[in-house]
Amino acid sequence: MHRWRYAIAGIGVSLLALACAPAAGGPGGEPKAAQDKPQYGGILNLASTSDPPTLDLHSSSTVGTSLPVQPAMNPLVRYDPLEPTMTKVEPNLAERWDISPDGKTFTFHLVKGVKFHQGGDFTAADAKFSFERQKNPEKGGIRPRRAAFNPVERFEVVDDYTLKVVMTQPYASFLANIAQGWMAMLDKEWVEAGHDPGKEVNGTGPFTFKEYQRGVSVDLPKNPNYWKKGYPYLDGVKYFIIPDAGTEQAACRTGSVMLCSTKLNEQEDFKKALGDKIRFEKSTGGWGGNLVNLSNLKKPFDDVRVRRALAYAIDRDAAIKVLFEGQGYNQGYMPAKGPWGLPEAELAKFPGYSGDVEKNRAEAKRLLAEAGYPNGFNVIMGVRKVPGHEDASIFLKDQWTKVGVIGTLQVIETQAAYEILDKGDYEIFNWSTAYAFNDPDAIFDEHYTCKAARNYSKICIPEVDVLFQKQSTTLDPKERVKLVNEMEKAALTMMPKIVLPVGTNSATAIWDTLRDWHLQPSSYSNRHWEQAWLAKQ
Repeated sequence: MHRWRYAIAGIGVSLLALACAPAAGGPGGEPKAAQDKPQYGGILNLASTSDPPTLDLHSSSTVGTSLPVQPAMNPLVRYDPLEPTMTKVEPNLAERWDISPDGKTFTFHLVKGVKFHQGGDFTAADAKFSFERQKNPEKGGIRPRRAAFNPVERFEVVDDYTLKVVMTQPYASFLANIAQGWMAMLDKEWVEAGHDPGKEVNGTGPFTFKEYQRGVSVDLPKNPNYWKKGYPYLDGVKYFIIPDAGTEQAACRTGSVMLCSTKLNEQEDFKKALGDKIRFEKSTGGWGGNLVNLSNLKKPFDDVRVRRALAYAIDRDAAIKVLFEGQGYNQGYMPAKGPWGLPEAELAKFPGYSGDVEKNRAEAKRLLAEAGYPNGFNVIMGVRKVPGHEDASIFLKDQWTKVGVIGTLQVIETQAAYEILDKGDYEIFNWSTAYAFNDPDAIFDEHYTCKAARNYSKICIPEVDVLFQKQSTTLDPKERVKLVNEMEKAALTMMPKIVLPVGTNSATAIWDTLRDWHLQPSSYSNRHWEQAWLAKQ
């Protein structure tokens, strides 16, 4: 077998022929990119916009779960937490891995001596169980990332500390997929003894899940027996449940929480009040956005003409002006700021993207009339109760009124909203989505293939599935980009979801006392807080 180290180099995954040794800052090492000498102590106070609908990372796709649960968990591999573009996968519970010459077999060599918080030893049997639980969920079980394991033929426990994963085909993005923060390792015996990961947390992470007060907070004290010697630096992490953006910012101004999202006009106020006590970071690239789901199970949205009409009716320049202070850009189903997105000229060929609002709305009215709705129709517009979602939905409501579609907003709590979307029991539902990483295997097989777990519109486009399979097995980067572009065009033609523009006016305000942590494009894969520390003011 050959040994490889994986790096993500702009497009896909590059295989570099060298041994996969632990990265700097691993067990026993000094943290990378430290601004000062790390100090021990302190509680990191943070905010989450909602209560977790479940504590099971395998079953969730909301930051309401990932933020307060990730610090208690570890994946086999992870994205380097101090690399801001998320372009490198590094060891975690797997200290190294081998890849066979044909690219179909991955062998993971696990760190020894790791214990779960409740006492069990972490072994290859736990890793196998954690992956199989996502690939083959129990009846009724929801696993949003189950498609990440579609190319896997089998998982083999070679010995207590070696796991072999055998594929049916070469799989370029496998390591990138399992590096997501969602890919937590669970204790097999603990789960099989009757414990529910949706209600209890038992991980191997740097912090333990001590107490959850619904609507108030989640406390995660330091794990005194953490398997990485010398880590974590913090005494604990505490998440306060703060659904209101204004309340979160007020807490951030006083230092009661150390991170918050700010818009352009708010950033100046922070600078005036706090000076160099605060810094601002932007992520590198808009991985996600507002996805407007249109249910194929409800008339008239089972008619592609109606879906296209709603897309044509939206003034995208106005969306950028109203929602993002004039700072933003359009994108399709793949992030525009990255290697996979369609060029702007190609995107302009699809409903609503051309910029000619008058012409687009005339086409919207023509399509509605052709579909049997010359006078429009009334619709219930679902929206999750999270800051920012309602603003986008109010904007959409106004836009669609101009072509005769009259919407009524229905604001729904997070847990109920997920249940509604999973069943397809809605008409229109706006949902702000962030991607765990920028790769077509992850995004399309979670949202747009026929059996995708988050294909909330329930629209099956066979051509998309065929192209998806081709691109997934194509290792040549240039050829893969061509196939991904074709796949996205096929999907946009049927308009299963309308993607609103992405704003560039936001930045995360971070108290400067928080060190060795940086914002990344995904909020789902850098919230373990293992290497972070608090400088004394």
